[in-house]
Amino acid sequence: MVLSRGSTGSDVRDLQGKLVKLGFLSSSPSGTFDAETESAVKNFQAQRPWLLIDGVVGNMTLSEINDALSELDGQDALKTFALGSRSLDMASLRRNPLLGLAIQRCLRGLGLYPGGKLIDGDFGPRSQAALKDFCNRSGISVTTPLQLTPAIADKLLTTPQILSVLNDAKNTGRISTQYLDFQKAVGANDAKLGFLDMGAQQSPFKESIYRGKEFLAATRSAGVKSSSPISLSFSNYPNIGSEPTINISSLNFLGSDITEACICLGHFDGGQLTTSWLGKKTFDLVECWSASKIIPILNVLCKVGNRIPGNPNDLILKNTGSAGRQFELPNALVDICSYRISVDHSNALSATLNAFEDNRERWIKNQTGNARAIQFGGKYGVTATIGVPEIRDRSSPPHSPAILDSQSTATGGNLISAYDLTRFISFVGWHGLLSNTQRLPGISDRGIEQAVIALGTDTARYVDTAISTLGLENVIDSLVVLSKLGFGVSPRRNVAELVYTAFAQFIDKQNPTEPKLRSFALTLRTSKPSGNGVAIEVDTAIATAVTEIVRRIVTEDFS
Repeated sequence: MVLSRGSTGSDVRDLQGKLVKLGFLSSSPSGTFDAETESAVKNFQAQRPWLLIDGVVGNMTLSEINDALSELDGQDALKTFALGSRSLDMASLRRNPLLGLAIQRCLRGLGLYPGGKLIDGDFGPRSQAALKDFCNRSGISVTTPLQLTPAIADKLLTTPQILSVLNDAKNTGRISTQYLDFQKAVGANDAKLGFLDMGAQQSPFKESIYRGKEFLAATRSAGVKSSSPISLSFSNYPNIGSEPTINISSLNFLGSDITEACICLGHFDGGQLTTSWLGKKTFDLVECWSASKIIPILNVLCKVGNRIPGNPNDLILKNTGSAGRQFELPNALVDICSYRISVDHSNALSATLNAFEDNRERWIKNQTGNARAIQFGGKYGVTATIGVPEIRDRSSPPHSPAILDSQSTATGGNLISAYDLTRFISFVGWHGLLSNTQRLPGISDRGIEQAVIALGTDTARYVDTAISTLGLENVIDSLVVLSKLGFGVSPRRNVAELVYTAFAQFIDKQNPTEPKLRSFALTLRTSKPSGNGVAIEVDTAIATAVTEIVRRIVTEDFS
């Protein structure tokens, strides 16, 4: 079913009723898909940037509308149940998927139930075991057979955190086993991984992903200070073209599964940013696959500079001198990060963007200060979508010169370091805090906004998963996760490699009277001999490592 402007009938009336309930439409359902309905749909799509903002309701948009509605209705149903007097046995609860969804979401937020596709409303044995675990940890007597009582429902709604969940997460072996179990439960395989391919739409924080720019600005001005591990030393963020001093002894806890790593912790006091850089084989030049796509994205935004028009969608990526295939640049950036069209489409667009820089290695070195023999051909294994690209402002008068012209062709592989990726993604997250000598040259605030939107739609949700697993969903605020995955199997070297680079920032309210700002950038890479099931192993290894890193950050334990 596809509904768009001009459609009529009961399906349109149902859609309008849902949009009214969600607060996107104010008029009564009429059964006619008019301009007001189209505007409401666009506003909804804009809050989920992995969707195309076209005002058309296809399967993806309708699924998101239904999911938002089920969350709203489920929460209301759980609140109503908590105020009642009757109990439900598990067979009855399984026949009430709306209530089941609400309970699963509560349990996920407390770190007692997995997320992703297992938030399905089917309150089966896994959900029941999690509910028993919640009762035991909360000091609630469990009946035999298990029943959902109003008291349990009320406790679910009013419990922000269970500290024992965070403490138990010190056992990384248990976390790894838990994640492998999740992979099995969701039917993961080498082509569709549980965490790498989870998708932004499965994130517990998906309804605030579009607010990344707002959250970054708010946390900078809120006056919330960081509290950082006393075992680490902090200094000013390095200037453009300079390397930081990297501590190579503080990441031993990562173990052998993580082959290369770089973590940069941010500390804030009085609006001043200082950083501590930690590494493991930080400067080794390795294949980073699609994680390196942040580089052409930022290169192009630096070159566009302050020439972004009032409507950024007026920036058009097209063939030089041709009226052929073209893309709105913001949409192309989201395509690259979200893979909403396909992997090949993302790869081909990235190769296209790389054509705007004639010396990619020199440009990288000029920003990061890495003087090693990096290689950045930027082809990504496919032919570029557009052979000789240009970027134009379609709002400009006819025959105006292009904003950017093609300079070269993407020609080879991408051997760079974990440090390079960490530095580039930190440029985005901390842009508003960096001086002119520290921030990417040429890039505008509006350019950073486009990067924040695109990088927020990455399909890999390792940080989101870590926060849920640690039971922190309800005690953090203003979460921003910007990231880019990279995964590939090299037949020549017979290895499967996974790379994850991310920036994350949030207000930690575990102690509500003393909130703390947590902010960090990281890149992790794992490599194993290829074979059946190895992709699941490397996916699990990265998820486990990110969870342990987030745990250490919120407990300030890097000893």
